[in-house]
Amino acid sequence: MIIYTTEVEYINSFYTLESLKEVYGIIWMLVPILTLVLGITIGVLVIVWLEREISAAIQQRIGPEYAGPLGILQALADGTKLLFKENIFPSRGNTRLFSIGPAIAVIRDQ
Repeated sequence: MIIYTTEVEYINSFYTLESLKEVYGIIWMLVPILTLVLGITIGVLVIVWLEREISAAIQQRIGPEYAGPLGILQALADGTKLLFKENIFPSRGNTRLFSIGPAIAVIRDQ
């Protein structure tokens, strides 16, 4: 690949503009953060996928293979299902107490 000096000068001219120096700095500050977040997210998805595959092999059953290729989108499908899950409250009774009941049970057990 040949890089011409005019292309390098054009790329470097972006940094020399005074008004864009702050934007350039912010972009280079966000790149490592976004890279780290993306890496952690992909790592968690791989670990969840491996857990499902290994559990399926141990139980001698078919693993999650219907959501995307080899089931790698199953965690995304589970998260989407949880996000859109309907909250069910009793029609009669104290809805506030009903919603904070699980938190009370967890706090009391500790």
